[in-house]
Parts: sequence; C-alpha cells; structure tokens
Amino acid sequence: MSNNKIILEGCIKIFKETNELELNDSEVFEIFSLTQIHKDRNITYENILSSIVDGGNDGGIDSLMVFIDEEFVENIDDLENFNFSNRTNSRFIITQCKKENSFKEGPIDKLITTIPVLLDLEKTETALLSRFNSDLVEQTLLLIEVWKKTVISGGSISLDYIYATNASEVVVNKIFEQKVDQLMDLSSSCLSTSDIRFLKFSSKELLELYQKQKSNRLSIEFKDRPLSTEFDDNGIGYIGTVKLANYKQFLKAENGDIRDDLFESNIRHFQGLVDVNKKIKNTIENKSDVDFWWLNNGITIIAEEPKEVGKKLSIENIQIVNGLQTSYSIFNNHNEDPTDNRSVLVKVIINNNKETTDNIIASTNSQNPVSPTLLRATEPIQRNLELFFLNEGYYYDRRKNYYKNLGKPSTKIFSIQLTAQAIEAIVFDDAHTSRSRPTSLLKTENTYNKIFDPNKNFRGYLNCCLINQKTHNFWSKHEDPITKTKTSNFKLHLSCIIVKELYKKRHVSFEEISNINLDEINIDLFKQSIELLGANIDHYLSLNKASNLINIAKSKDFTDYLFEQLTLKYNIPSQILN
Repeated sequence: MSNNKIILEGCIKIFKETNELELNDSEVFEIFSLTQIHKDRNITYENILSSIVDGGNDGGIDSLMVFIDEEFVENIDDLENFNFSNRTNSRFIITQCKKENSFKEGPIDKLITTIPVLLDLEKTETALLSRFNSDLVEQTLLLIEVWKKTVISGGSISLDYIYATNASEVVVNKIFEQKVDQLMDLSSSCLSTSDIRFLKFSSKELLELYQKQKSNRLSIEFKDRPLSTEFDDNGIGYIGTVKLANYKQFLKAENGDIRDDLFESNIRHFQGLVDVNKKIKNTIENKSDVDFWWLNNGITIIAEEPKEVGKKLSIENIQIVNGLQTSYSIFNNHNEDPTDNRSVLVKVIINNNKETTDNIIASTNSQNPVSPTLLRATEPIQRNLELFFLNEGYYYDRRKNYYKNLGKPSTKIFSIQLTAQAIEAIVFDDAHTSRSRPTSLLKTENTYNKIFDPNKNFRGYLNCCLINQKTHNFWSKHEDPITKTKTSNFKLHLSCIIVKELYKKRHVSFEEISNINLDEINIDLFKQSIELLGANIDHYLSLNKASNLINIAKSKDFTDYLFEQLTLKYNIPSQILN
C-alpha cells in the first residue's frame, strides 16, 4: 500500500470519528470524497446527503448535484428563489465514488448507457422510474427543470463528471480515455454544450484536498489609512474607501473565482442583472468624474482579530453581511485597472457576539425590500433554539455552515429547514408538504408561526430532529433493497409512523414527543414501521394505477389514506389535529 493510501485511510478514520458517522467503509469514503471535492463550495452535510442517489438501479451514478450560479439547489421548490437570465450559469455535477484500488472502465460504461436515457426530454417520469431508482429520477427531474429554465433564459450550461477512487494515483489506459471521450461527446450532444469536464481523484488528490484549508485570514488594502473608532468596550469599527481593483482582489480566491464563502451570512445571493445591478454595472464600466462610492451605499463586513499595518487591514472570520450585489457587480465587471482611482466605501465591524451580528445583518438590509422569511435566522425563537440545542450537545445551524466551519460533527448539526420539515411531518402529519415544498414551510407566515411556536417545549424540536435522523440511519442500513427502493422518498412519512407505532395511537401530542424516550426508537420498531409503510404504498398504488412512487410521496391523498389505515389499525375514531 502506498504512503498516500495509508495516510488517506488515517484521514478518513479521523473524519468518520469526528463526524460520528455510523456507516460502512464504502459509504464513509463516498461522503469523505464529496466533502473534500466540494470543500470550497457553500454546501452542507445535509446537501451532500440529499445528492446521493446510489443503491439499486442507480445507472452508475452515486451523486448528482445541481448548482445555479454556484448556489446549491436541493429541490424544485427552491427554484422560485432564483432569477434566470442570460448571465445564469447552471452546473450539473455527476459523481462516482468507488473505494477501489484503480480506475475501472465499468463505471464509465454504465454512464455511457445511462446518460442518453436520463437526458432524453421525451422520457416521462414514469418511464424513468421503470429503469432507475426514485432518488436518481427526482434529482434528474430537478436537473432537467434547471436545464430548461437556463436555456430558455439564454444562460449557459456546464457539466462535470467526477470519478473518485482509493487508487494510489491516477493511472488510466487508452481505452479508459477513449470511453471518457465517448461519454463527453454523448453528453455534449444531449445538453448542447461543450462545457463538459471529466475529473479524476485518487488518494493523492483527495489527500491534497484534505490538507487544504480555507483561508480564514485575508487582508484588504484601503485607499488611505482607515478611520478606526471604538464604542465603549463593545467593539471596534474601521471605515474607509477601497479602490475597485483592490476590492476585487480581496474577493478573489486562488482559482480565480469569487470567494462565495465570504457571503454565507448574507440574507440573499446575487440577483443577476436586475435593474439596480444593471446600474451598478454601467457605473463600473463607464468612468466619470464622479467617484463610485458617492453613488453606492458600500459594503459592511463583520470580522475578528484585526491587525492594521499602514493602509492594510488583516482580519479573520470574515462575513460580508451587506453589499453582496455591489461586491458581485465589481467582481464581474471591473477590469482590475490599477490606475482607476474610483473606490467603494467599506465598513469593517469587529464583533463576535452573535446577537449583535444578527441585528447588524437585519439593520443593514432594512433599507431594501426583503421578504421577512429571509431574516428568520435573526428572530428570537431561532436564537433560543440554537442555545437549547447547544446546551444539549447539538448544533442548530441558523446560519448556513456556521458550525461546519467550526469543525463540529456533521451528524450533530441541524438546519432550520430540516427542523421545520421534521416538525411538520412528525407533529402535524404533513409529510407530503415537508417532502414536496420544504422551502414553503419557512416562507408562509402562518405555517412558520405554527411550526416555530415559542410556547412549545424546545425538547420536542430536538427530539423530532433526532427521531428523523435515527429513522434515516436505520433506513440506510436496511438490508432489503426492494423495500429501500420503494420507501426512499418516504423517510419523513416513516419518521411520523414510527412515533405513532411507538405510542400505538393515531395522534401523538407535542408534549408526548417532547417526553419521548429516544432509546425506544429502535431497530425492531423501525422494521415494523417500514413494513407497514411498504404495504400501504403497494396497496395505494394498486388502487391508483396512474400514480408512481414520486408523486404519491408528495400527495395529500396518499397521506390521508395512510392515516386512515392507521386509524383502523389502532381502532380509534378519526379526529382533526389542532
């Protein structure tokens, strides 16, 4: 065994222990590889899990990711948050992770057979389901929808194939390369784009990625020495102007792309060429006697550990909380001309108090029309839930990837959206909405207030997350491939059923969920629950011939049918859950 493989095995072992993963070696290798390969992207552990489509009938695909302008898209419901234009770039990433000692032709052969079928727009959902598992089909339907919207708007499409193995280094023969060329030609023909790459990762490349750390300290050079000011003992602020070329350099990563991680705490992503950004673009591209900062509100940065040397300010843990549209516009449109003396106003606030940070984020964005749902993370109940989870040894990720960046175990991190889905499914018996429209749970005021009620026992929120997690873990290890394939879109339904099977009754109160003994959520309870779910899926499909596994998972009719059967089983009268 080579040194690269020996060292990488040790790194994977540490990764498994740190993230408290209870998975087999192949599964851990897959998650490890995806985590390292996408280290510089703003995605979470939940995002990685949602992209995994392997198992039976996977067409040789282990993971399928969809990005719009480098923003991860989890489901079709998310698409209403994106504005498609002729500047939109949608990237699709298809990955194969094999814990094997060499790169083999077999996985490429499978893709050569699979891709023309998956990317055939004439294929119906039912036709795809007759050949591929429902997870892969659902991700493919998302890809197709993004593909269509991007092309119609005049945007661009790119496709990356990634093949990761445990080989010591990348060694392939001519036949392998010929088959890769064939796959790329097929893909180019299907998608009508030449922007297609095939990337290979061996132990050597994965080890290099593992050792690579995101830079947490950056320097920004002001035009003149920035004005520093203190507010009692509460913090330090720096105010000054930064030349447009220098600000663009501050935003630029090693690979030449914009540092998207600097904007993780911003409440929205780049909105493309909307009217305000068109005006910013025009101002940047056309010099005049008017300085840029005279016409622009500027940038607000929150950071820690400042070190000032002349005109340069070195800072850590940087978050640009206001000015994302301006930042992207400068990055996309300025030509980096060092003789351009125009500048942008930059405020740097040194503060590590999370409540103060939330207030700054909310206040600096209040002058622009913003949906209240985008500011959910700053609300008192969200901060209180975070504190409760923290006291119990878990991490409530109000701000995306905050705890991931602190190195906390992935299996102990729960996002706002995942929590909302678990509550909606387990407490309110609405697994179909949680499955089909998770984003709407946070956008609709009535639904949000129903789910996030400050008068409820916070223990119930954590318990729902843990019940959902235990269900997913049991499902992942389930040995019956037919049942797994059948129920893969019904894991939220399964979490709900498990609680009802535990209490042997149709309706379980929030207080009962808050007081549940999680040790009683065991493998025996799981097996009887998944058997019950599988039988009801089969029976419902036999009664509704036009339905399929994807659409009934999102169907209220199926959920109602399922609970009617539970009502009969427990021999209690139907009632409406308040």
